[in-house]
Amino acid sequence: MNLRIHGDNIIECERALQLVALAYNAEIVRESTCIYLPVFSVEKNGKRLFEVELFAGHDRWNVSIAKILVEYGAPLREATDAYITKIIPQNQEQIYLAIEFCNALPAGNNAWQRSGRAISSAEVGIPYFYYAEVGGVELDSDRQVKAPRFPNPIVPFSYLTATATLKVICIPIYEAHPAITPELREKFASVFGLKDSLKLIKCLLDETDGKQALQILIDKGTALVEILSHDRKRIDTFKGNEWKNFLKMSSGFDKAKWLAQNSLHLIWQKKQSDKVNISSTFKKLITEVQALNCLSVGAKEIPICLIPATKIGDLTKIFHDIYPNQTEFYKQFSNYNKSFIIVWVTGFKPQGDDSRPDRGLVPLARMLFGNEIDILTIVYGPAKESTWKLFAKQPEKLAEINGLWEAVLNLSNFVFIDSATSAKGAMFYEVKQGVKKQNKPILFEKASTTGEFSEHDTDTAIHSLFSNQTKRFIFESMCNPPGGDWSGVSVFDFAKKQEYRWTSLPRVSAVEGKRPDHIIQLLQGKETIFLAIESKNNAKDLEANIGERLVIYVKELLVSPPTAYKLNGKEWQISREATSPMLHSKMYSGASFSYKNIAELISEMAKGKLDFIIAFEFKQPTEASILHLKTHTQCQFLNNLLAELCKDFGSGLEIEIH
Repeated sequence: MNLRIHGDNIIECERALQLVALAYNAEIVRESTCIYLPVFSVEKNGKRLFEVELFAGHDRWNVSIAKILVEYGAPLREATDAYITKIIPQNQEQIYLAIEFCNALPAGNNAWQRSGRAISSAEVGIPYFYYAEVGGVELDSDRQVKAPRFPNPIVPFSYLTATATLKVICIPIYEAHPAITPELREKFASVFGLKDSLKLIKCLLDETDGKQALQILIDKGTALVEILSHDRKRIDTFKGNEWKNFLKMSSGFDKAKWLAQNSLHLIWQKKQSDKVNISSTFKKLITEVQALNCLSVGAKEIPICLIPATKIGDLTKIFHDIYPNQTEFYKQFSNYNKSFIIVWVTGFKPQGDDSRPDRGLVPLARMLFGNEIDILTIVYGPAKESTWKLFAKQPEKLAEINGLWEAVLNLSNFVFIDSATSAKGAMFYEVKQGVKKQNKPILFEKASTTGEFSEHDTDTAIHSLFSNQTKRFIFESMCNPPGGDWSGVSVFDFAKKQEYRWTSLPRVSAVEGKRPDHIIQLLQGKETIFLAIESKNNAKDLEANIGERLVIYVKELLVSPPTAYKLNGKEWQISREATSPMLHSKMYSGASFSYKNIAELISEMAKGKLDFIIAFEFKQPTEASILHLKTHTQCQFLNNLLAELCKDFGSGLEIEIH
């Protein structure tokens, strides 16, 4: 078999490749000489098992998997971090599984930000693996540890309910965060699921029975949820066996009935933020609905609640008193006699911009309850007036151009608007669901290996050059391509074979330093050097004086103690160091982009106050691409270094030093 991995970026592609290799207990060997389109063989005991091509960047290579999934009935155009496909006859690819990698701290609403990706894969039968970490710590402004942060247990639980309700693999796999304490590592040791997920991946690719591996992961996911809920200081979620009992309910209505009988101790409550501008009518609505003592859906404070059939009359009266002109709403709900779900969506930041995490709320509700039960989504944030005008006239158009509204309109049955910025006041809309799922394998015409070059190619080329080079005393400290999670920076002690890691990175430092796209660590003799690189597709997009800002960021970060460390081949441990191991090092700034001419290299080096520039003249995969290098005097050591690295790509990469 030959595989392809379509990823959000090169890092997600390689992480998926590593999982595949681990699943087969095999090694990864680079085959291609192309700098931007890597091809690897997966080998075991000297025998080649299969080939894997990596396609970095979605909606390139003449294919959009997100659009393809919508054609098969997926509710959202949400592409996940990586899809693994097989090359099949008739010049096609078939999707075998989807993988999401989440290294961000599971704080607040970020925890459900990726639910839309999960539901889009699960709804069309694509097995979905959600890899996340537990035990990560929040840092204060001085990068001192404040406390561990954990997800609300309802979030990992929603993957288990989606697996059961949609009858597809949609599974959370948790591993230890690098900064986890020894006590937390011991507490969560029994729920770490990487090894079991590898067994399931191999079963899927080999098309063998993976029920046993899946059940182990379901059990571990349930155990994780129980630990998370047990440790919460307040009784604001299910506890103990309540999670398992709820998971046994096969339909949304069964779940609603079970909640009405068993979760009276979890009366729903919704915190209100003073930062959000809300209308006086909505303020009254939320107060009176909470007075109804509606039921939570397993976690009291998430903005999702259950309206039992017995309280629909009271709810309708509340709406009638506050919104007497909403005749369509009363027409729909006056004779409504089934329990339903309300999802409360702020949706917008104070200035009217979309709140991206909120697009995961309605998908989260669907993951918990499936498609049988109805959802009323109430949107109340301060969107721009143009949004409300389009909602009133063409809600379907709004869903086509905006991911938040796509989630709200494609996964809800009813939508109610009450926003302080709506000139039309409150609005009600009954959604006509027209998407029909196709229960068959997801096939598409083979992605092309040629196309328009982009920043993805620049990032892939930099990563291909500098990664996996510790034998040459080169270490890739960070690679942050488009869509990367920039979850940490690592440095390597070549003598001790010890890695240090700084987690929870700020985007911009307190003194206006800017986070680089790449950080490369070099050992030149006894001197440690860091290369901080800004990556673009076009040189004109570089900011003036970017070089100084990159260096400031790296210096400010590395002067602080690391968050975690690990010895070669050992597990991560939280660092107790009071000082940084990298206080004495040199730092140089550079840029990387697509090459046009030498004049551009000269002008951009001056404008950006950069120490070096690496520009790529990309050619088609069968031709030799050219790396153009220009340096100031202090970085001329890069001439020989990069000339040596280019040899790794044989006839696929040439170098020109200017």
